[in-house]
Amino acid sequence: MATESAMLDQLRERFIFETRLTIHIVRRDRLRRVSLVPLVSGIMVMTGNNRAAATMALVVTLCELAAWLAGAGQRIDGPPPGRMRCLTVWSVSVVTTMLYMMVATLFASGGTTAMLICACIWMFGTLVHISNSFVAVPIYNWSMLIPSYLVVIAIVYEIFLQPVAMSSPLEGYILAGLLLVYFANTVQTTQNHKDTLSAYENMRELANRRLVELEDLSMRDVLTGLPNRLAFDQIAREFLGKTTAQKDVTGAMFLIDLDGFKPINDSYSHAAGDALLKEVARRLSVDLTGSSIVARLGGDEFAIAWPGPLTQIDMARIAEDILTLVRKPVAFERRNLQVAASIGIAPARSAATVDQLLIEADQALYQAKLGLESSFVIFDPVIFPRRLTLDDRARMKLVLDRGEIKPFYQPQIDVESGHIAGLEALARWEMPTGEIRSPGTFLPAINELGLQADFQQHMLQAILSDMRRMKAANVLPDQVSINLAEVTLATTSGREALLAVVAQHPDLRPHLMFEVTEDIFIARSGRMIQDSISLLRLAGARISLDDFGTGFASFQHLQELEFDELKLDTGFVRKLGQDHATDVLVKSFLDMGRGLDVVIVAEGVETAMQLEILRGMGCRVVQGYFYAPALPYDQILRMLRIGCATAA
Repeated sequence: MATESAMLDQLRERFIFETRLTIHIVRRDRLRRVSLVPLVSGIMVMTGNNRAAATMALVVTLCELAAWLAGAGQRIDGPPPGRMRCLTVWSVSVVTTMLYMMVATLFASGGTTAMLICACIWMFGTLVHISNSFVAVPIYNWSMLIPSYLVVIAIVYEIFLQPVAMSSPLEGYILAGLLLVYFANTVQTTQNHKDTLSAYENMRELANRRLVELEDLSMRDVLTGLPNRLAFDQIAREFLGKTTAQKDVTGAMFLIDLDGFKPINDSYSHAAGDALLKEVARRLSVDLTGSSIVARLGGDEFAIAWPGPLTQIDMARIAEDILTLVRKPVAFERRNLQVAASIGIAPARSAATVDQLLIEADQALYQAKLGLESSFVIFDPVIFPRRLTLDDRARMKLVLDRGEIKPFYQPQIDVESGHIAGLEALARWEMPTGEIRSPGTFLPAINELGLQADFQQHMLQAILSDMRRMKAANVLPDQVSINLAEVTLATTSGREALLAVVAQHPDLRPHLMFEVTEDIFIARSGRMIQDSISLLRLAGARISLDDFGTGFASFQHLQELEFDELKLDTGFVRKLGQDHATDVLVKSFLDMGRGLDVVIVAEGVETAMQLEILRGMGCRVVQGYFYAPALPYDQILRMLRIGCATAA
């Protein structure tokens, strides 16, 4: 019964659709039909059939009037017609079609070959019009064609029975035969039209299915099959909305970042990393108990929207469950791959958007990754600092535009000669009050506000301007080191902008030394960063690896990339003469540098003892407060003119 009811509903909807389309077709073709009346009436009058001419004009007028009344006020894009309107339009269409076809009998009754030809032409035109114009509305199409075929049969029958004035009886048979051929051709044409329409509908349905599949792919992570960031935003908004709409019922946003994932990628291949990600995704979406939405936001980062009610104890329990699932080994090619995780949790509330919850969860995740207390942290607006706003961004942009943030320069000293071997440009904020702020007070804000690219370009232009002034004064040292941000090397736009600046200053290019810290290779875009470094070296710039020796993959980077300089981390220099292991490591680093023909700069030299130990180990270049802190341009210019530095 349910199936029959559904079929009737579909048929009813189809009939309503065809009625709307039929009204449109009839209204559209009305002028063309009426324009035939003077022509056909003239033919009848010329052949002495005045009564037939008047009858035909009356029939056409009544038909068009009935069709106009049936479809009056109904627009194709308006509300659907009611049941009575549909039945009326259908009845009028069938009746007027028969009346139009009956006009052909007026021609056929003329008794001459010419009038029979006119009858055939009229019928042909009517059948073609019905076949072509109404092919998209099969209910009306066949309702009008079947009566038309009956009229055709009647006319053919009349041709054979009534005497016709013609040159030979054979003409009557030829005329009847042609009429039957056209009748059969019209039926075949209608069938072909239906087949074409059916094929078109099938292709459109196939295209629609493909579009749905493509839309689904655009909303899913290709590797894991989980919703991606775009889909997660939409699903989580509705999912958490069910929670936050209820008073005192709190859901939560969990942001999960895998710890130790990159070493697996680097050591065992990307296939191993992909296998691990897929298994973690499966565990979070299948094995994790509870009704939640899991998504992969990118790289090794996942998000979970969990509905309420949840207390802080519940959130902690869920976080522990997640950590347990993630820490389980993953089998891959006879190896057990294992990672840990850090989790940031943001309790949902009625006024918070998904983006805001993700930002808060990200803040909590940052604290969790510090590992001071736990592998998960729940966001607390009272404890966590205020997030910067668009007004803060505008103010920081104004600070850059005013040039308040400018480069200071710390000299790098040749140990044997005491001459300045190079400079390192370091950012300082010179406040209007005269206060000098270190990078730690403003770089976090620049990063959070998304101004890294603006800051990098601002610093680069200021440093190049200072270098040009040094060159004009004939005091430009062999190299000036410039620290590069991750965004400059990890994005196509940042890399292209940097290469363009290098290309614009060919005379300064041999003096440029770009510093990169080892931790940027741990970023998700590590491969692109490596490509950017290779392109910079091809462009003629030199590359320095800062904080050498502090990362897990220092020696691997030396194999994969060519560096012109390695900067020994201050942590090693600070322990010289106090820790035997440190002395051995530093001596090994310096020997390795000589073997690779790479200059090693010891940073953070603050005492004469450290300097003497480094000198004894064969270190050639040092940098630190023992000689000078970072100085503004005017002071470093005076030092360059002297040509050497003495202990501060």
